[in-house]
Amino acid sequence: MKLSEPITHAEQLTPALLTDRFGRNGFLKSGSVTSIKKTDSFESSCAEWDRLSLTFSEDYMGDIPNAIVLKIYRKGWFGGGVIEWTFYNELAPKTPDTSVCPVFDCGFDHNKKNCHYLMPDLSVTHEDNPRALPHHPHKAVIEELLKYHIRWWNDPRLDEWPFMMQAGGPLRMAQAIAEKDVRDSCANFEEALKPLTNELGDDLDPAHIEIMERVIQGYPDIFLARVANGQNITMLHGDAHLWNLFYPKNPSKDRLILFDWETYKRGLGAYDLAYMLIHGTSERKALEGPLMDFYYKRLIAGGIENYSRDQFEYDYRLSVLSCVFCPIIWKRAFSVRNAIKAYQDWDCGALLG
Repeated sequence: MKLSEPITHAEQLTPALLTDRFGRNGFLKSGSVTSIKKTDSFESSCAEWDRLSLTFSEDYMGDIPNAIVLKIYRKGWFGGGVIEWTFYNELAPKTPDTSVCPVFDCGFDHNKKNCHYLMPDLSVTHEDNPRALPHHPHKAVIEELLKYHIRWWNDPRLDEWPFMMQAGGPLRMAQAIAEKDVRDSCANFEEALKPLTNELGDDLDPAHIEIMERVIQGYPDIFLARVANGQNITMLHGDAHLWNLFYPKNPSKDRLILFDWETYKRGLGAYDLAYMLIHGTSERKALEGPLMDFYYKRLIAGGIENYSRDQFEYDYRLSVLSCVFCPIIWKRAFSVRNAIKAYQDWDCGALLG
């Protein structure tokens, strides 16, 4: 797919423009778009979204549904949109058997920091609230994550852009990147921790602040020692909580889709699992053991060699430490408590010496 001129607001869209772009990108084989109606708007942390209802001419043949969304990245998140394009355009097509949301059109302008995506409105065919599901989705989510973990395990592509680029935001400490960048990121979190006590007040246990201070001081040395040789490193989703997935309303027709790929990174595969359990569910303690067994067995069955169960558990403990950093930026007391509880359950203080 060729990149287009970026769309900056829904009012730019015309039937002729969509017909041209869908046709150029191979999604429209005959006919045309005849009307566009904006039905809803909403926001996420990184983008503004418009739901659009389309109609087509009688001779329409193609792969475009009647309901699509326009995603326009906020300028502060522009880089995430560019990184996400690399995922959709290059990495996802090279990852076997994944279920990826189609991209009908994408464009970005580096100078103006504009970036857009046109995609199907998955709310028509999928559920985005894991609490509405009749069963735990964790194993299905793990199976989807493993497709990326196994495909990109120790792959040389991980040593290139954007994997080696230092990211911003709360999720960056899982990145296996240059030593200076890891230490700089830790310093950023140390600065962010200082006002946290005042902002959260009595909701925050002073002992938890002490633990976070200890993690910030000790994490870089042990994490960098682990990833220094570049072995048993893979591609992470990086933000794999249960609300970043779309669950099929009709599983016999549609598949689970992992979404929000602007924060994928190079790191320890165990991180995606730890993050999902610590920051994505209230049932970590009950689910953790069985899901760790499930993940590791599927990983090895997928062809990963020279990666022992002991190494996996060590990587999981390191990933628990990585998860302690996120709530410092989120400024959510319950997230701090969840991370510190996992830290204590896994005796992560022993890792710090």
